[in-house]
Order: sequence, then C-alpha cells, then structure tokens
Amino acid sequence: MDIQYASHSNILHQTGFWQSCFAAFGIAPLIRPPPMICHYYRDLLSKPRSSVSSVFAVNKINDKSAADFIETTPHYVDLTSQPRIAIVGGGIAGVTAANALCNKLSSNNVTAKIVIFEGDEYGSNNEVDFSNHQQPSWLAATARNANTICPGASFHVMSQRNTLIKIMKDTVREWYEERREMLQNWLQKENLAADHLLRLDNFDYPPPYFALHLFRCVGPSASWDERATFLTFLTSFLKTSLFSTEHDVHERGELIYQLAKSNRVLFLGAMNDSSVLASKTGLSRGFISLYRSKQDAIHDFQEGESFGEDFALLSYEDAVKLEPRIKNLPISEEVLAVYRKEDYTADCAAFIKDLTNKITQEYGVEYKSGLQGKINGISTAKYDIEERSQLIGIKSKALATDPVAKKQRFSLRTKDGRSHDFDFVVLAAGVNTPLFARMLSIGVSCPTYPLRGYSLTMYSCDGLNAEEIETGQSTNLLNQPIKIDDMYCSSVGANMARIAGFGELVGYRDKATNVPSLAPKVLTRYGKTLFPESNIKEANALQCFRPLSPDDLPIVGAVRSVPGVFVHSGHGTLGWTLCLATSECLAAALTDEIIGIDNQKMFHLPGDVSVERARLSPDRFL
Repeated sequence: MDIQYASHSNILHQTGFWQSCFAAFGIAPLIRPPPMICHYYRDLLSKPRSSVSSVFAVNKINDKSAADFIETTPHYVDLTSQPRIAIVGGGIAGVTAANALCNKLSSNNVTAKIVIFEGDEYGSNNEVDFSNHQQPSWLAATARNANTICPGASFHVMSQRNTLIKIMKDTVREWYEERREMLQNWLQKENLAADHLLRLDNFDYPPPYFALHLFRCVGPSASWDERATFLTFLTSFLKTSLFSTEHDVHERGELIYQLAKSNRVLFLGAMNDSSVLASKTGLSRGFISLYRSKQDAIHDFQEGESFGEDFALLSYEDAVKLEPRIKNLPISEEVLAVYRKEDYTADCAAFIKDLTNKITQEYGVEYKSGLQGKINGISTAKYDIEERSQLIGIKSKALATDPVAKKQRFSLRTKDGRSHDFDFVVLAAGVNTPLFARMLSIGVSCPTYPLRGYSLTMYSCDGLNAEEIETGQSTNLLNQPIKIDDMYCSSVGANMARIAGFGELVGYRDKATNVPSLAPKVLTRYGKTLFPESNIKEANALQCFRPLSPDDLPIVGAVRSVPGVFVHSGHGTLGWTLCLATSECLAAALTDEIIGIDNQKMFHLPGDVSVERARLSPDRFL
C-alpha cells in the first residue's frame, strides 16, 4: 500500500467537515473514513467496542454518534510529528531493539523519540574490569551469561516430551542429592564415617540440569500476577510439549537456527564496523562440545551438517590438542567431541555497553536507569474530547472525527514519581516482560517464565602473559570454549573464564534468591577441575534468570488486541544467540505500523533468511 503523508489542516479539511455533517444526521458509524486514515490500525474495526474504547478511553461525549464514530475509527499517527516509542527493558533485548529501530526508521526517513527504561541502577553502564577480578553487578542475564554466540547449539529444542521426563527425573535427583549432602555434612561434623562420595561428586555421572520448585511458583510467596504467569506458561508449555511430533520439533529447531545464522551475520558485521570492538569483547572463534554418548555426538554432528554448519567430529585426543585444559576433566577418553568452527564467543555485556553508547550519542536515544527507569505501571492514556477541544480550540463534534487531534496513547509511571506518555510501547524487559504485559491485560500474548541458571566467573592467578598472547592461538585464557554436561565454559579475557548452566523453575528473581540449588557446588567443582590454579569460590556463583518461551521460539511483534504494544522477549538461554536478528524483526514490524504498511507475511533478514511473521507473533498463543 502506498504511504500517505497528510498535514493536520488537510485531514481536517477532508475528514472533519464531512464527518461532522454525517454525525449531525446520526449516520457517522456507517461511513468509512478516507483511505489516508484507514491505512493505519484498520484491523481495529473488527475488534469489540470494549477493546477499542480501552485504547481511546473516550469520556464526556454528549453526542452519541460522534462517540460511536471515534470508537470505530482506526488510530492514525501523524507523520508530521515524531512518534514516541518507549522500550521497557535495557538489557540485550531492549538495546538491540532500539538500535534496529533507529536504523530502520532512519532508512524510511522517519524521526522518532526513543526512550529505554531499565530498572537496574547499573544497567548497561556495568562494565566488569577483568584485570581487577571484578564480578558483574548488573542482575540482567546480559551481564551474567556464558558469552557464547552459538548457532551450532541453537537447534536444541526443550519443548518436547523428552524434556518433561527429564525435568521430573532431574527434580527428584536434585532433591535426593541435597538430602544426601546434608546427611554427609552432619556425619562429618559429628566425626562419623562418611567415606562414600555423593553421586554429585562423581564425574562418571552428569549432574541434573533441570529443577522444578512448584511450591515457589504458585505458593504463598508468589503474587497473584506471578502465579498467573506461571500457569499461563505451564499451560502452553505442556500443550506444545505433549502434542509436538518429531517433525514439529525439527521445524522449531530449524527456525531457531535460521534466526541464529542471521544473528551471526549481524554480529560479524558489527565487529567489522569497529576496529576496537573485537578486542573489547574478547572475540574468539570456534567451539568444542564434549559428549559422553557417541550416539549423541554423531546425531548433533549430522544435524549441524544438515543445516549447513561447518562441524567436525573429533576424538578425545584431537579435542585436547585444540584445548589442552580438557585433559584436566576426569572423564573417559572414549568421549567424542564436535568442533563447531563457525561459532563465536564475545563479552555480551561489553558489546551492549558499546551499542548503548552508539545509539545514545548518534541517534539521541535516552537510556534511563535506576529510579528514573524502573516502571511501576503502564496504562492506556485517557482521551477527553471536551478537555482536548478547549485546549486546541476546535468544537468537540469536529474533534471527535479528527484522529490527529489526540492525546498520548500510553502512560508509563516510574519509581521517581514521574509519568511519561508514548505512542508505542515495546516490552523487552526479560523475565519481567509478562508482568508488564499483565498491566495491559495481554498476559496470554506473552506466556514466558523465568528460567534460573547460574554463572561463575573465575580468575586465574597466573593468566596469559604478553608473550603467550602474542604467540598463542588466543588472547583469552581458553583457546576454545567448551561445553560438557549442558554447562558452557568460555573466556573473554586473558585471566578469566566463566562457566554457566542449569535451568530451574523457581519463581521470580526477587523471591528466589534463597531457593536452594546444587548449581553453585557443581559449577565450582567443574571450574576447579578445569582451572586448578584459579581462586574460585562457590559463593561467587551468581543467579541468572532467562525468559523461557513455552515453544522455545522468541516472541516478537505486535499485540493486536492493544494496538501500539509490541513484544521482544522469550529468547530463553539464547539471548546472545538470537537478539540481533529478532530485533530486526521487531524493527520491521513497528516501522511498518508507523508508516502504514500492512499485511506483510515475512521478515527478511541478513544472511538470506526469511521468517514467517506469524511464527514469532505474540498472537500465536491466542
């Protein structure tokens, strides 16, 4: 559809006069407005009056026909003024969305006011100084993840029947191991014999990955909104997992991989555009996955090849040649490894900090953090015809038929007591996104739930010296990142490494900090084994919460029940692997909405990737 640009006076001339005449005869609801208005939010015509009036909130209108008309008239954004866009969340999902929006809107000659709201006072300003052995203070997964950009790992889908069985088994195993550990500690304290090691301390057995603390998710410590988000997630997750065929699982895995492949293209493009970004982020290439099962190794190798990835199947000896620290692990030398040659590792937090500086300095994006960025409430704004009529000096009947003469669409209230008005809202707040969605009564369109993991940043007392960096394969402590037993170990500095993993359903961050877990103990054990010279401490293990989608696919796009609201969430453990690509999808959807392009079926992404919009849409859960 052609893009229509109209000035305020032209619209009043073409719409205000005629609609006022029709309203006088009581037939306004039967008249379709001109095409230049219809092209924007045309789908509102099919919505119930209650959903439309909740957006416009028309009050104090004496003329019934005029009120009826504005309730059935599509919303219109006047392109002669700046669209105001609020992005709720200043982590990787929010910052990449802002960057993609800036680029997309600029290419369409649209100038917008974009504000990012981040409730954490550290926000993207949190820069960890590895040389001083610092730990990340920012609570977001952006600062605490494994720093791996792994398209090769992206096609592993959790929403299937096998995962349900594994969750139940791992939950029972975790409970059993915790009780045995308590017993052993008591025996040691009482100087009684306790020679038998826990199975947890035996490298012959992989530790449990999943854990479900159901009482924490729906018990008295959870709020009503938190319980509702869990039940909404659980309903969709069970439905997807139980009724998915192998073909469905493979299709979802292939879609995630296509997004990850495009993400890699965008990431490498950003690296090529900056001469210092690679060194800032500790960029390295290649990734080694170790498998206890020969069958699993061959399966993943063949699946990677089917997707066009450059994988190599390695013996234990070949894997040790690429990363000598593997020989520190007391595992059988019969294990196989898959070497993913085109997977990359980089410091996610450093990348997002650099990207934040770019969009604030070059595009004028505002980044509010702490009290100024913590959102207490989101609501649709009121639209008072009489008040607005007095303000701009137009008769209320004519104003009711003029969609340009409007107030703000959304009101965001921050912790500092201020209120901010916007035309569009992007929900990209990670694990808190479904709570914000419920403020707008769209919780069913964002059925994500926090998946707790842990990360442990270790520092080597020795590290690499200048000569080793100059002559070695890598400037990082590890030559190659490693995956073993669903734990990722990577390095983005000469004296540091980070090991991360686990997936636990224990509720929301602020109420789950005291929920027990085996993860810190397990990560410490693996870390000490790989890096015996490090000063690793179990107390330094940090919780990391990721927004898990019930079908593993990110949730990206417009929420049609509340026009103007967009979602960019649900990346799960693959935020660093997918967000650059999905932010391009978000930017395309929102830009199309602003300039009046509708009925688009596909997202077209770098790397010759095309994705059906409906596959990522928040409305797919309705």
